[in-house]
Amino acid sequence: MAKDKKLKTNAMRILDSKKVSYEMLSYESEDGKIDGISVAHKIGVDEKNVFKTLVAQGTSKELYVFVIPVAEELDLKNAAKIAGEKKVEMIAVKDIMKYTGYIRGGCSPQFI
Repeated sequence: MAKDKKLKTNAMRILDSKKVSYEMLSYESEDGKIDGISVAHKIGVDEKNVFKTLVAQGTSKELYVFVIPVAEELDLKNAAKIAGEKKVEMIAVKDIMKYTGYIRGGCSPQFI
């Protein structure tokens, strides 16, 4: 019989290639609650230890990836300063797949 193959994200593949141990946690999503705070509660992890990946675009059209705690909001002025841009704006949800190759909620920080 074929081995039971688990689906892996690119982030997991990178960790595997570097021999970094990790634990994959899964949760039910039928209730539609996939925001970071809800997910933290579902997996029993303090929301301060769960992060979200946000993608913004600068006035230069360059894309920037920010990883912040799920309960936080990205300070766009500070993000622009860090990126060396005059201004950054979050990319539209409809454009996430186009720019990253990932769906909303599945964007790994190593995509760029």
